[in-house]
Amino acid sequence: MLSLLKIKGMLDQLSASERKLADFILDNSHLLRDYSSQQLADAVGISQSSVVKFCQKLGYKGYPDLKLAITEALVTATTLQREHPDSSREEGSMAQLAELLQQNMVQSLRNLMNVNAESTLKHAAQLLDQADKILVAGSGHSAIVALDMQCRLLELGKLALHHTDPALCLQLSRTLGKESVVMLISDCGQNADMLRLEHFAKQRQLHIISLTQFQSNAQSAAADIRLFTLGSEANTPFQHVMTQQAQQHLCHLLYLYLSQRSVNQQHLSELAPLLARLEKN
Repeated sequence: MLSLLKIKGMLDQLSASERKLADFILDNSHLLRDYSSQQLADAVGISQSSVVKFCQKLGYKGYPDLKLAITEALVTATTLQREHPDSSREEGSMAQLAELLQQNMVQSLRNLMNVNAESTLKHAAQLLDQADKILVAGSGHSAIVALDMQCRLLELGKLALHHTDPALCLQLSRTLGKESVVMLISDCGQNADMLRLEHFAKQRQLHIISLTQFQSNAQSAAADIRLFTLGSEANTPFQHVMTQQAQQHLCHLLYLYLSQRSVNQQHLSELAPLLARLEKN
């Protein structure tokens, strides 16, 4: 439910009147289908123009587009619930789990480009491409994503550093210069070890790329480039898997974009025979 998730993710960035409108929509999303923009404004106690500006702030042309997006999302959610009742509580077959995971994953990955502008992704790729060193750090499940990103960058001939120990990560960051990049990957963006590393990187005037869930958080607020995945209120194994896969999808997108450059293609072509030689040994 992209539209509602976007509203939840922006709550801390809204003015008092916008927050009042956002809370009303989140609490009464099922009623919007029958509300005009004027009726919604009257219900919240704000002007109609404030409703329109709020919709545009979310990336919609106006209220009709937001209302349509929320209505369609509610219908889709109801349909999925009807097709997969109590899927989180009952033991499903492998085929049922595979279908449910695929449906959720496809929707999650499609929504990524709605919360990450192409210009932002290109800027992140440019920083990675120009960096003399790149330190990639991840917390929790995101540590696996960080390790994979390090391997991808090494394939492109980049000097990429990674370590799961927070203390050693801080020590690695001391080797970075002003042309280096620190890429921080976490879910909530509030991990204390990641924030300490980010604070140290800021003091050294290093470029920082943050990848977190789409919400206001300390990690993304301090970063130069902010990338996001979409979360959910549900605390389920499906959500944990989808969050990790969405993070990896964005990292793979950056990798594929960088691999198009001729100099990086050269590194990739040199990698294949090297790996083949290692296989023979």
